[in-house]
This record gives sequence, C-alpha cells and structure tokens, in this order.
Amino acid sequence: MSDINQRNFVLENRARVTGPIVEIGSRYYGGSMQNNFRPDFPGLSYVGIDLTRGKGVDLVCDLTGDIQWFGSRFQTAICLSVMEHCAQPFKMAENITRLLDPEAVLFLSVPFVWRIHGFPDDYWRFTPAAIRLLFPAFTVDETASYCTSKGQGNKFPLKLKSLSPPPIPGSTYSLYPQLLNMLLVKRA
Repeated sequence: MSDINQRNFVLENRARVTGPIVEIGSRYYGGSMQNNFRPDFPGLSYVGIDLTRGKGVDLVCDLTGDIQWFGSRFQTAICLSVMEHCAQPFKMAENITRLLDPEAVLFLSVPFVWRIHGFPDDYWRFTPAAIRLLFPAFTVDETASYCTSKGQGNKFPLKLKSLSPPPIPGSTYSLYPQLLNMLLVKRA
C-alpha cells in the first residue's frame, strides 16, 4: 500500500533502478493508491514478496524468519509502508540487507507521523536516525531522500531541525511531514 508521494519518490529516482528488483510488501490490497511498479521497469527481473498469497505476490515469505535458503540477490529493493507493520523491524532490516548485493539501492518509505492502521497490525513510527540504526550497512542519499505529507506533494528535508512545518494557509494548523521517503545505498 502506498500513496502518490511514494510512487513519485520511486519514479523520480528510476535512473538508480537496476535489476533484479524485489518489492517487499507487494500484495495488492485494493484501493486507488496501490502502486504497481512492474510496468515501470520492463525487461528487469521483478519479484514481489509478501506474507500472504495474492495479486502481485510471487513469493510468500516472512522476512523476520530464517531466509538462509533464499539464494537470490537483488540490485534494487522497494519497501513502501511495510516496516511499521513488522513486529521485529531489526530482524526484517537484517534480512533485507542480506537479500541485496553490494552497492544495491533500497527505496524505503516509513511513517513519521501517521494514523494507526492495520495490515495486519501497526507497531512503529520512524525517524531518520531510526532508519540509520536499522540499516547500518547503508548510506542515506540525502539528495534523493525527503519527507512528504499525505497527498499534498510537499517535500521537507530529512534534517530534524528542518522538520518545523509551515502553517496551512488560512488555518491555525501546521502541515506536518507524515512519511519519510529514503533512498539508501548499500556500502560495498
């Protein structure tokens, strides 16, 4: 599941995508905001992984379990709005790292400020520092990474001191960044 900002995040950086590609959390749950990146990368090997069978899923796999048997290595991973649903995010991050070749890229989008939602449950919210802690083998590409607000298309830099949102015109509320869209590059 994802929103238009996440789709734009991946497509803005499509030049960084090489195959084979793995999409983590690839099951189609319905709704108008579901992304399907397969057609955007024709000719590249693409594997969709999810916990349950369904449309968009090529392999049913729990990435918090033992994946020593998994022989494939990928150059690109897409993981959008998945980590908050994982009860063991450190184990999942470790296994995602294991799936990727040196110098691979990981498109990761996680909630920063977001409503509680299911699929199957909702456990976590993340800061840029948390992502760096979860993925120590990666470097954040600061030029390609940013925060967004749902459906607004507003981009905010990742630096926490810069997360002071502007007020919404005509309102007493601020427009807080809701998603962290981070492009991570695995170190060789």
